[in-house]
Amino acid sequence: MPQPLSRVAPNAGVAIGNAGDRPLLRHPDLAVLAIESIASWSNVEAFLLNLFVELFGGRGSLAANVYLSLDGQSAKNAAIDAAATSVLGDSPDKLRVLKAILAIAKTNKKDRDKLAHWVWGDSAIITDAVLLTDPRISTDSVDLSKIFVYRAVDFNSIIQSNDRLCGYGLNFIFILNDHPSNEDDKLLKQLIAEPAIKARLSGDGKSNS
Repeated sequence: MPQPLSRVAPNAGVAIGNAGDRPLLRHPDLAVLAIESIASWSNVEAFLLNLFVELFGGRGSLAANVYLSLDGQSAKNAAIDAAATSVLGDSPDKLRVLKAILAIAKTNKKDRDKLAHWVWGDSAIITDAVLLTDPRISTDSVDLSKIFVYRAVDFNSIIQSNDRLCGYGLNFIFILNDHPSNEDDKLLKQLIAEPAIKARLSGDGKSNS
């Protein structure tokens, strides 16, 4: 996971949040990975939409319009949760697994939001990384503990986590559709055994996907 600059290079000079500066142009390989990270979350959003449509009885146009009219991912997740509670109320294992998947999605969204909304920069002495910080943090007096170092491994971790999450989602939709691959609850058992889902079910909540 990204580390604070204070831990990586406590004496580093930084260029961050400067209008007209283009730190990603100086790190094109990392720029591609950053965009791939955001794109991987877009795939998760598509899965969540499809999931709501399935829970809504497959009425695609109506369900999609309802879902997309909701403001913000929190409202959308609440709609999915409400629909799932109604549809899966007599299937507690399925409902628990779905709630675990939604919890993982909530965690992953935080990574996406940082990439989309935080301020970018870099440091001349860290050539294999870019920097990100919350725009609410003042850079007038630079606090290196609030600036985070993103290397290729960090972006790849985000991408892989979202890809796994989409896999969980696809299997869950197969479960909802009574797909032959879920014979004898095979897919449900696989999801329950997934480390990230298992951690959520046990109440740990600390494991990423």
